[in-house]
Amino acid sequence: MEVITAIIIVLITVIVTLHLQKLKSKQKQKEIKSNFVNQIHTDNVKLGSHSREFDKKEVLHVSDNIHLAIGFGLANCIMIEGEDGIIIIDTMESQEAAKEVLGEFRKITKKPIVGIVLTHFHADHVNGIGVFLDDVDDRGNLEIIAHDSLPHYLSQVFNVRSSITFKRAVSQFGTEIPPDVLKNAGIGLNLKLDKAQGFATVEPTNSFSKRLSITMAGVELELIHAPGETDDQIIVWYPKQKTLFPADNIYKAFPNLYAIRGTMHRDTLQWVAALDLMLELEAERLVPQHTRPLEGADTIREVVTAYRDAIQFVHDQTVRFMNKGLTGRQIAEVVHLPPHLRDHPYLAEHYGTVEWSVRAVYNGYIGWFSGRPGDLHPLPVRDEARLMVDLAGGRQRLEERIREAVSGGQWQWGLQLCDMILDSEGLEEELVTLRSRCLVELAGREVSAPGMNWYLTDDLKMRGLEVKPAEEAKVSRIRSGDILSLFKMLTVMIDAEKTERVTMTALFKFSDTQTNLRVIIRRGVCQVTKVKDETSDGVDMKVETSEGVWREVMAKQRSAVTAGLRGELRVTPGITTLATFFGYFDTEL
Repeated sequence: MEVITAIIIVLITVIVTLHLQKLKSKQKQKEIKSNFVNQIHTDNVKLGSHSREFDKKEVLHVSDNIHLAIGFGLANCIMIEGEDGIIIIDTMESQEAAKEVLGEFRKITKKPIVGIVLTHFHADHVNGIGVFLDDVDDRGNLEIIAHDSLPHYLSQVFNVRSSITFKRAVSQFGTEIPPDVLKNAGIGLNLKLDKAQGFATVEPTNSFSKRLSITMAGVELELIHAPGETDDQIIVWYPKQKTLFPADNIYKAFPNLYAIRGTMHRDTLQWVAALDLMLELEAERLVPQHTRPLEGADTIREVVTAYRDAIQFVHDQTVRFMNKGLTGRQIAEVVHLPPHLRDHPYLAEHYGTVEWSVRAVYNGYIGWFSGRPGDLHPLPVRDEARLMVDLAGGRQRLEERIREAVSGGQWQWGLQLCDMILDSEGLEEELVTLRSRCLVELAGREVSAPGMNWYLTDDLKMRGLEVKPAEEAKVSRIRSGDILSLFKMLTVMIDAEKTERVTMTALFKFSDTQTNLRVIIRRGVCQVTKVKDETSDGVDMKVETSEGVWREVMAKQRSAVTAGLRGELRVTPGITTLATFFGYFDTEL
């Protein structure tokens, strides 16, 4: 009894200490942002004026039965009203944004939701789905339609690479930049992240690979696989009204042929083919998932043609210079849109840029290697930076050159010189200030919203901003994701150094779902498989519990020790073996 009391006291002490540390950390983060607002002044006129495209929350009545909600989040949400029900196309990025949109739609009609179409897996199109599902009384009559590859991509981005996806998305969309400083996100005013929500659990009831014709509430739609911004992208054609819903294959900004947050390669010719398909439909209305609708067959034909020509131009000219032997960086210096495309209102580089797109095309075809032998085995970053500092005449001389660059308005050069010192040994207070000045000045000149947001977010991080998912989001992901996917995250968390000589097999048995998972650690590699049999032969550790208890343990809502004491979790040969097991993984990801 005394041992149990001692354990409880220790646990309470730890919980109170962690709570106080969290409160202190939150206060520090608030102070960083407050100081940032007071010190940072950016006057980006071009990007600021672009906000008028979506800076007002409104529901546009595209036709008698088509309604588009714009300005409520990064993406648009579309409602098509049928005879006895409504169809929703995409569901916003968070519960907060979805509730606002659904509230506005409910002012128009009380008809039940009979269909939800998800055009692709990006968070700003799927994460609010729970709100719309909660509005459905009879799930048996609801169709959730998506391309058959959507669950695969959704699981990948929100599980295996969830950590880096989150961190870089914060920089691209500027989610931590205070509203007084943030301009927009390029294709929407901002990305509204719901800190209490991890990611969407989406299980389509109807999926397809090429085309799908469907009638819901008397509305006949044709769904067509048209890979462009994503490989699972689908467009929606409403033939009766000659209305096209193009998903993210077109919006009023130069396309994100490459997203600086980091994405899989986007096949530019595939994107061009999708736009050609859209032209064949001869739409009289074009209702996109970002920015405003277009009316008139002639207008739509002209805009879509310019859009597809710009993408093909970037592709073709990049390949042209690739074949001449230029590197990706060199090609990015010489490929520019011709005036009639450069000045087109739908091709302003407020989202993607030609320069980033050129590099994406190059890497998509050839990969990272420039062709120069010096790039085959480059020096370690730190060693190269130190040698460059020496080459510049030492740190003191390099610091003088940074001051000269900043005072002379050479912001890019000043930033690159600062980063040279940063890579070699770190920055002291004066250089932090100079680097901050470069970042802010470059942000004020950046035409692309992702670029501006990245500069400013990097400045915030340099001031001490912590970029990590909220605990609520982690808990949501752990509690809602399927158990196999959660365990497969261990494969990318294995600490190769700690397990270089370790071999271990663990069996996890979940009584409530009759699921058995085998985890093998084999000298730096982690393998996770679902197994049917319950044999413990050759197993170094066996964990028996329920999925519910295990999720709470993983979410740190209860400790494995207390679960063990209550008989809800049993570890063979003992609880210390479980601690050893988790010590092999990098939990800081």
